[in-house]
Amino acid sequence: MHYHNGFNFSSMRLCITTTALILALCACTSETESDLVKTKGIWAGFELVSDGNRTRVNAELNAGDANGSNIVSSDSDSLQAVVNSTAIVLTKDTDFLDVDYQAYINATDDNQQFDIKFKRDDGINANSSVELPLNFIILTPSNDQNFDINSPLTVQLDGTDPNSTSQVELSSSCTNNNNETLLQSTLFALNSSRLEIDFQNLDMFNSSQVNQNKTCDLTISVKRDRFGSISGEYANQSYIKSQQSRAIKNMTLTF
Repeated sequence: MHYHNGFNFSSMRLCITTTALILALCACTSETESDLVKTKGIWAGFELVSDGNRTRVNAELNAGDANGSNIVSSDSDSLQAVVNSTAIVLTKDTDFLDVDYQAYINATDDNQQFDIKFKRDDGINANSSVELPLNFIILTPSNDQNFDINSPLTVQLDGTDPNSTSQVELSSSCTNNNNETLLQSTLFALNSSRLEIDFQNLDMFNSSQVNQNKTCDLTISVKRDRFGSISGEYANQSYIKSQQSRAIKNMTLTF
């Protein structure tokens, strides 16, 4: 179809698409100052992740619920993580689509308690707490280990944690028949210190999309999660969660 007067339909469509994207991003990254919202109108999500060396504390505050506009802490309010009687102020971190508050803390002990305090100018503070799960070591497999499709992969930990829930994620980077990278993953519940994974029984490796003339790169991630006590001052569905996370990388699968 031909358009006169120099009009280009593709350019118009690109312009509309770009405008829609910009509007969507603006909607996703809208911000509200915390001093404009009562604590009960703030949804809070706190996640603490330890890799055994340090713990990353991440706090997200939204207006009303998890999908609300980002709450930005006013100068009169502050978020703090308290560990072993030491208070660390969480600092603002802005990524492409979101605003949150973070701190990195050198505390990773078994059952280490973290208190997250939202101190407010109006005096209606919100105090939440959570303990880290037990530390663990992945005994098998090992980094850079090679596997054959006919051999099982055994995940063996050095113990269990009855007060936490655990899961294993197997991630793969294979090549498809168009010589493109194919990324897949599968989750497994971990109810003991041992899990055996049979590659042959996994759809991710039996798919006709996978080029079996080439190897796949594998990563095993093990995560232990605990939920803590969230302040009742926040909006419904707020939560605080901690995690111990470990990974084994650069493994290879041959068909």
